[in-house]
Amino acid sequence: MNRIFILATLVLLVLTGCAAPQETQDTLTVGLECNYAPFNWTQVQDTDTALPIDGDSASFCDGYDVAIARHIADELELTLIVKKIAWEGLIVSLNEGDIDMIVAGMTDTEERRQEVAFSDPYYNSDLVLIVRKDSAYASATSLSDFAGANVIAQKSTFHDTVIEQIAGVVHGTPLDSFPLLANSVLMSDADAMVSEFPVAKSIVASNPDLTIVQFAAGNGFATDPLDTTVSVALRKEDTDLLAQINEILAAIDQDTRNAWMVAAGERQPE
Repeated sequence: MNRIFILATLVLLVLTGCAAPQETQDTLTVGLECNYAPFNWTQVQDTDTALPIDGDSASFCDGYDVAIARHIADELELTLIVKKIAWEGLIVSLNEGDIDMIVAGMTDTEERRQEVAFSDPYYNSDLVLIVRKDSAYASATSLSDFAGANVIAQKSTFHDTVIEQIAGVVHGTPLDSFPLLANSVLMSDADAMVSEFPVAKSIVASNPDLTIVQFAAGNGFATDPLDTTVSVALRKEDTDLLAQINEILAAIDQDTRNAWMVAAGERQPE
């Protein structure tokens, strides 16, 4: 009886996998919109800088965020997998374990810090407004020039919160993506949209009827330095990975970061 009991126990251990060693992770999955050029975009061409979108055999994702994510994966000696996820689903997907990190032009905010951890910033830019070239606002030099204007921004972003800094503004309903925002301005449904400067350059390059309004110091949006930076988002418990990523980012000098952004802007699809 004892021999039978011991044999049965051994069989149970094997069946439940108790004796099997855990496999080492060899991939790193990043989540991003693939819809926020030059940080990230979708294309049909398979190029040296683009990566296939998981679950979509005909599409690829490229951009500055992809360059950053690829560099992180390379330094960690892991294979990078790209998942295309709507903006509002990114943090949920991260915390549910569908992805390992978010590299999507996401700003480190106090509200988001309640749900995720953030790396040190990997890019910094200024806030501008995009308007139609034939608009009365195209010659604006100060936020005060936009009194009475209908101004919009992307839903659930820091950009939407700064609109109230414009005295007398009509705060338009936020939209889900930058293509929708740009189309709203093109169609004159809105007078202006809030954007980071690199993204604004991308939008105007693809839409010649639009132009960028930049502001001299003191005439534009008042922001905290953290508000205009973007960082990698991770699960709070992934402290080792956070430390590794911060070390990797610290080794990328400013000239290299700027060069990667310029290159992303030059190769983005029209």
